[in-house]
Amino acid sequence: MEKKIALVFSVLLFGGFFIFFAYFPGNAKPVEVLEKGSLAGQVRRAENLCRTLGHTLDTKQLRLCFRGEELACDRASLTWYLPVDMDSGAWEAGAFTDAGGSVKILPLQDYTLFDKAAVIAKGQSVSLLAWDEKARSCGIVSVVFTGVAVVRVETDADLDVDTVFAGSMVFYDRCGQADWTVQTGFQAHERGQTTRAFPKKGYRFDLIQVTPAGVVNKNPCTVFGMRNSDSWIFYAVYSDGTKVRDKLNTELWNGFGADRMAAGTHMGTHMEYAELFVNGEYRGLYGIMEPVDCSQLGISDQEYLYKRTFGRELLSEAFDQVMPEEYLTVLGMEIKGRDGSGSIEDWACFRRFVEICEADDEIFSEEAEKLFNMDNIADIWLYLQMIYGEDNIYKNMFFAFKKEPDGYRMYLVPWDTDLSWGNIYTEDEKKLYTVYDKELAEAYLAWPLLDRMIRLDVGNIRSRIVLRWEELRRGVLSDVHMEDILSDCMHQVQDSGAFVRDAFRWPDSSHGGEYDSLRTFMKKRMVFLDELAENMENMR
Repeated sequence: MEKKIALVFSVLLFGGFFIFFAYFPGNAKPVEVLEKGSLAGQVRRAENLCRTLGHTLDTKQLRLCFRGEELACDRASLTWYLPVDMDSGAWEAGAFTDAGGSVKILPLQDYTLFDKAAVIAKGQSVSLLAWDEKARSCGIVSVVFTGVAVVRVETDADLDVDTVFAGSMVFYDRCGQADWTVQTGFQAHERGQTTRAFPKKGYRFDLIQVTPAGVVNKNPCTVFGMRNSDSWIFYAVYSDGTKVRDKLNTELWNGFGADRMAAGTHMGTHMEYAELFVNGEYRGLYGIMEPVDCSQLGISDQEYLYKRTFGRELLSEAFDQVMPEEYLTVLGMEIKGRDGSGSIEDWACFRRFVEICEADDEIFSEEAEKLFNMDNIADIWLYLQMIYGEDNIYKNMFFAFKKEPDGYRMYLVPWDTDLSWGNIYTEDEKKLYTVYDKELAEAYLAWPLLDRMIRLDVGNIRSRIVLRWEELRRGVLSDVHMEDILSDCMHQVQDSGAFVRDAFRWPDSSHGGEYDSLRTFMKKRMVFLDELAENMENMR
């Protein structure tokens, strides 16, 4: 109850912020670019002012803006961050100003003459002169141009202590776009299992807006080109030394498995990188992800979505031994969209799945073909075999039951795939619960459910897998296309400057950048699966 009261207080505290931005949308027209040398006159004026004014201006309270939007700042270094298009050599046009209006801003360097890609990749700061004409004083501050998005959070909570908090936030996309910022209120909490032990936390942000009367409503927003949603996952990317595994895997699954299932649904997520600032403190690189929820999967009131969170043995008798609110502990399962644990009736579909798995081979073969979407089963098997997603066999999997004309059909949706491509779980906290095993590149990933289906050739699963693999290898899973996806992921974290900044902020996290090892593993893994597909008919 005390936490709830604190959250409401925080929301009301920032209420004026939400109401203000409801009436000030972003720019409606695309932004022009700067010509080379176009800042020379401003730089000369700034240099003259720098020589004649006293360097006594207090810049600690400065609120630097670009194109009228207040930017995120790391107050310890008085450095502001502006997200730009790192794939364009042209610099985005726009003026730096002070939100208060009394201080004027001029560039001390004509950065239009700099190599934009190099400035971004090196995290090179550009000096700005802040000056107060009336006070005849000035000061020097810095701006960093980042190649990924930025998120600024303001809250009265201490994120090193509080696990539940509220406040205001701004999403900053590349500043060259129209409507490049989204401002909203939020309520949030820490998320993750083993990752909660890390100093860099993961979060779930639920977006809200506060009416003038103080009523709190959901506030779905479209951010970074992803779906319209009132809930967002902030993945901390802490233990993966490459910082690309989850992004890479998300792009791969979206390329062949997420959109060919139930019409009008996306059986997966999307992820975009961003750098997070909280109360004027740089908090590092995050993956902003759409949650896999009923909205994402188009789950109606008559359909069901379950998540396997912990690795537990699934036994039908367990459903009778405890109440639904204990299923997470006993079965490692939770139900989504049912305000907690749901009722006994809400678990009927999942129980049927468990009972089918417990049946003899004849019944299993007949019932499994009726229950499972066979295309989805083939795709998910290929996907987890490909990435060696051992952690997703017994947890980190969603079970969606869609109502179709002949009954309920089950779809599997992967989630949280950082333990992949040779990275596996270890109980050693000093190793961030992750070790790399290169030998797994040529190892078969055992999955009792799918192994049984393949052995019994349920629904001609073997030929489905072979034909699908051949199709994918000619397209989205070709060596060339996979290298393109990996290179793009690396480009986003490395050439944006974010990788180095995150490593500096979190020196105890993993930042090995083991891209050569990842590439080698991927190549060996694909050859292994090519051979596996060739011998699929012999699998028993």
